[in-house]
Amino acid sequence: KDMDHMLRRLIREDIELTMHTDQELWLVRADPAQMEQVIINLVVNASDAIASGGRVTIDTKNVYLDETAIRQDPSLTPGHYVVLSVSDTGIGMDADTRARIFEPFFTTKELTKGTGLGLATVYGIVRQSGGHISVYSEPGHGSTFKIYLPRAEGKLEPVAALDKLEPPPKGSGTVLLVEDDAAVRG
Repeated sequence: KDMDHMLRRLIREDIELTMHTDQELWLVRADPAQMEQVIINLVVNASDAIASGGRVTIDTKNVYLDETAIRQDPSLTPGHYVVLSVSDTGIGMDADTRARIFEPFFTTKELTKGTGLGLATVYGIVRQSGGHISVYSEPGHGSTFKIYLPRAEGKLEPVAALDKLEPPPKGSGTVLLVEDDAAVRG
């Protein structure tokens, strides 16, 4: 619910946000904060692709991809995946644009509207998590980004809570500050 509320604040009021989430998603080996960044970047891009009035849809589900399913995308291997899908009813992309969208600093937005790092960041996080990303888009028909994250196998160890980590070492002494600017010296 927190994510839903945050995402709704990031998109324009004339855009409908729909979320369909599988309640029994498998565990994956991915940093939750980084996955949140992935979702934010994809939703903001989807929103920017919609001229006026439209829909952004987020879906999550568990899937098993067999040999037949991966024929469409040979970079995937058979197995169990959690799929995160972000679709929009925006302007879509042609083949030349699709071929470059994950390049750092590539953008189709106005100079002041984007850095060209959003989708490059998404790609990097997904690959770092052992996942795969695919894109379907045609001009005038919107876009769909699908992220495939492999199901985590074996025992997962929780990350140590910050309050349970050892405190940083403490010291004593004097710090000498040499500064010729009176404003910095305070």
